[in-house]
Amino acid sequence: MFLKVTYALYPNATQEAALLDMKGSHQRLHNAALEQRISAWQRCGISVKFTDQCKDLTALRAADPEYKALNAQSSQVTLKRVDLAMQSFFRRVKSGETPGFPRFKSFDRFSGWGYKTHGDGWRLTPGEGFRHGRLRLSGIGNLRIRGKARLKGEPVTCEISHKAGRWQASVTLEVRPNRECGSGAAGMDWGVETFATLVHADGRVQEIPNPRWVKRAEVDLAEAQRVLSRRKGPVGRKPSKRWLKAKARVTRIQRKTTNQRLNFLHQESTKLVKALGFIATETLNVKAMTASAKRTVEEPGKNVQKKAGLNRSILDTAPAAFLSITKAKAEEAMAEWVDVPTKTVKPTQTCRKCGHQRKKTLKERLHVCKECGHTEKRDVNAAWVMLNWALWGHVTGRVLARQREAASAVPSCETPSIPQGWVE
Repeated sequence: MFLKVTYALYPNATQEAALLDMKGSHQRLHNAALEQRISAWQRCGISVKFTDQCKDLTALRAADPEYKALNAQSSQVTLKRVDLAMQSFFRRVKSGETPGFPRFKSFDRFSGWGYKTHGDGWRLTPGEGFRHGRLRLSGIGNLRIRGKARLKGEPVTCEISHKAGRWQASVTLEVRPNRECGSGAAGMDWGVETFATLVHADGRVQEIPNPRWVKRAEVDLAEAQRVLSRRKGPVGRKPSKRWLKAKARVTRIQRKTTNQRLNFLHQESTKLVKALGFIATETLNVKAMTASAKRTVEEPGKNVQKKAGLNRSILDTAPAAFLSITKAKAEEAMAEWVDVPTKTVKPTQTCRKCGHQRKKTLKERLHVCKECGHTEKRDVNAAWVMLNWALWGHVTGRVLARQREAASAVPSCETPSIPQGWVE
C-alpha cells in the first residue's frame, strides 16, 4: 500500500530564495497553461490536450533558460494538475453540478509543485527509522527535514508545498501494512454536540466529546483579525511591516487550530481501529449539510446567523476527514467497514426497538418513539440502528431474533454461528 508522510523543510537563506524562485516559475507555468487552453478554445475552437502542452513545454525549455533549469518531470506534474482541473470541470458540467471553472493562481495561493519519480529531480535520505534526514532537490541542494514515517518503505513521489510561510515535503512511500485491528463491533454516529457516539455490540455506550477547536481560539482569532483590518494591506501598494506582522499572527492561530484538529482526528481514529474489527457508520453529505445559509434559509422568521454558526461547528469537527482517515486505517488493518445508506435507513429518524420513523428537528436531543414508547438519547439510538442494520440486516435486529429461534429448533451441531457478546 501507499503511505504519505509529511516532512517539515528547514532551508537556509540561499535555499529559501531558490525555493521561492522555483515556486514562482511553476506558478507562471500553471497560469500560462490555463491561458493557452482558454485562448485556443475562444479563438480557434481547439481543445488543447495534456500531450500537446508537454510538447510545447519541450520547446519552451529549449528557448527559455528559466524553465530549462526546472526539472522536466516536475514541470509536467504542474501541467497535469491543470489537465486534471479541466477534466473535473467538464465532469461537473455533465453531471449538472456547479462547474467551478479552474482559476488562475496568484503567488500566495499557489500551493507548490511535485515530482513523479524518486531520483529524478529529488532524492530522500531519511535518518534511522525514517526519522528526520535530508531531502535533495535539483537546483536547490540538500535540505534539512524533520518528521517521521510510521512505516519504512520505498519513496515514490514527492510534493513540495508552501503554506503560511513554511515549507513542507509530502512524500509517498510504498510500504507493507502492519496495523492490527481489535475484535469488537460497534455502530458510530457522528455529531456536533458530541463528536462521536459509539454503541458496542455488548451494549456498552462510548461517547467522544467534541473539543471545539475553533471555539477555543475564536477570541484570540477575532482580536488578531481586528488588528489586521486596521493595518495598511496590499491594495495598490506595498504592504506595511505592521500588516505583515498582523497577518502572520492570524496565520499562526489558524495553523495551530488546524494542527490540533488533525492530531485529534488521527489519535481518535487509531484508538477506534485498535479496539474494533467491525465499524458501521452512516454516509455523510457534508457539502449539503454545510450549504450556504443564504441559500438554505429563505423562509421569513428563520435565523440565517444560526445556520452559519451551525455550518461553522460542523466544519470544525471535519467529519469527512475523520471518516476518511478512520476508513483508511480500518482497511489497512483488515477491519470490516460498513457504510450505512443514510437515505434508506435514516438512523436519526428510526426507532431501534420498533423501526417506526419520525422526522426530528436538531433541537430534539432525545429520541421518544410515539409507537412503542422507547426513550433514549438521539445519538445512541442512531448508533444502535446502524449497528443492527450492518450486523443483522434490519434496524431492530429482528434477523438476530429469527436466528436465535432457529437455533433453538435444530440440533446443536447445526446451530448458526453467532458472535459471542453480540446482542440485539
